Amino acid sequence: MVTLEYLVQYAKQTGYIFQGSEIYGGLANTWDYGPLGHLLKKNIKAAWEQKFVRQAPNVVSIDSSILLNPRVWEASGHLSGFSDPLIENKTSNQRYRADKLIKDFDPTQDPDGWTDEQMYQFITE
Repeated sequence: MVTLEYLVQYAKQTGYIFQGSEIYGGLANTWDYGPLGHLLKKNIKAAWEQKFVRQAPNVVSIDSSILLNPRVWEASGHLSGFSDPLIENKTSNQRYRADKLIKDFDPTQDPDGWTDEQMYQFITE
């Protein structure tokens, strides 16, 4: 199995990523994209846009700062209504979205809009 350390070392050696501000001493927990990393990121973004924006009706692109006035996040419902309950497999330490597990287990169920409590009850039954 490939370790995270090996993957990071490989990505650095092959020009995918570099530590942020590396030539000036670096900045912890930040990364800059090298030539190959830039191209990979560009291709992933293009594929994502093709799938989720261009192929979807009534969806448009916007390029906005992630640092926004908190009222924007509140108005969009991200502060009060956002919830992605996770279930952790204690053996493998993998985490899974509860709604996806419910759909995979029983395709007749549609947990979109369920409360966390409703998902918990379904899973424990």
